[in-house]
Amino acid sequence: MMKKLFAFLTIALSIMQLYAQQTEIRRSEYRSMDDDGHFITVAQLEVDGRYFYDIDDNTHTAIFKRWYGNGTGDDSELIVPSAIEYNGVTYRIVALGDDVGNQNEKLEKVIIPEGVTRIKGFAYCYGLKSITIPSSVKEIGSNAFRDCIELENIVLPAGLSTIGYRAFYNCVKLKSIVIPSSVARIESGVFHNCQQLSSITIPSTVSEIGEEVFCNCVSLKTINLNEGLISIGKWAFSYCTALDSIFLPNSLKELAPHAFYGCTSLRSVKLPESLKVVPDAAFMKCGALTCIEFPKSIYKIESSAFRECTSLKKVELPRNLTALNGSVFQNCSSLVEIVVPEGVTKIGYGSFGGCNSLTDIYCYSEMPPAIDGAFNGVPLEQVTVHVPVVKKYKKDILWKEFGKLVPIQ
Repeated sequence: MMKKLFAFLTIALSIMQLYAQQTEIRRSEYRSMDDDGHFITVAQLEVDGRYFYDIDDNTHTAIFKRWYGNGTGDDSELIVPSAIEYNGVTYRIVALGDDVGNQNEKLEKVIIPEGVTRIKGFAYCYGLKSITIPSSVKEIGSNAFRDCIELENIVLPAGLSTIGYRAFYNCVKLKSIVIPSSVARIESGVFHNCQQLSSITIPSTVSEIGEEVFCNCVSLKTINLNEGLISIGKWAFSYCTALDSIFLPNSLKELAPHAFYGCTSLRSVKLPESLKVVPDAAFMKCGALTCIEFPKSIYKIESSAFRECTSLKKVELPRNLTALNGSVFQNCSSLVEIVVPEGVTKIGYGSFGGCNSLTDIYCYSEMPPAIDGAFNGVPLEQVTVHVPVVKKYKKDILWKEFGKLVPIQ
């Protein structure tokens, strides 16, 4: 009888100890480095050995730093608490740290309470499907939801101001998203490789789209960029192979190299008056492109800007252009007609190389522009050149090689 009673008491004591352990809160300190590179001492609360919070005793606020599961065997849901109490003090949770999700592959749902202003830390949570973001959130940090490959939809709050570097990188099932009007800049790589993203709304408050923001978003068909946008970064829309139309606003002043590289379904481009330079490879390998409208503001077109646009048939260069850099229209194999304005003095090496369907060039420069190597691979005998003064072109060692030189009618 005594043995049975002792066994019972032992089991009961073990349960009580386990319960006590599960509700234990321990305070500790560790050394860290602040944003300015200075070492600081950080106070931390550890709850049940599974929840870790950095606390500030001056502001009574906390950052939820790390989570090691619920301890129940079911880690599919994380409900972030709004506060934590310790020694009679309530610490409000205002942010989620870099490792809060701890790459937990079982996590499917996250609920974040009001009061949290900054979110990070769910990268590589491969099973995450749903997340509730409160209206208090102002910042979604770098890599916050990177590689959350099951995440299909997310609602961004109206007061959000910052979407960090690669915040939704490789969220391959994300289908649509609305950028709130409180956002001014979309950082680099935010939606890179979101392969099912088919629609996105970008408000007029966004003045800058960073590098690779929509790179390889292969389902994105149309996008309206509103007035107010000033710059588009490198590779921003590259490899958006379903994108068939794009509106570039009159506020756009800077288009970076490779911005629309490999947009193989893009059919036409109308460049705005606010733009002065078409950069390197900006529309290279846009195989469906048939029409380009240049405003008179364009004075420079850089190397390979429209290279391998194999459906392009006619090019009328902008009137203020003075020179054409190398390989600009190289291998535009369907190109049959070129119009060159009178101010052009040089057509760079390989500018129209491989344009083997070319039949007519209308060149309005009275003096023949320099064209050394510009038409490599073009059967010159099939090309008629229309010029203002035929005898000047006939004296030029390179221009006289074309099939016909005739006066402009």
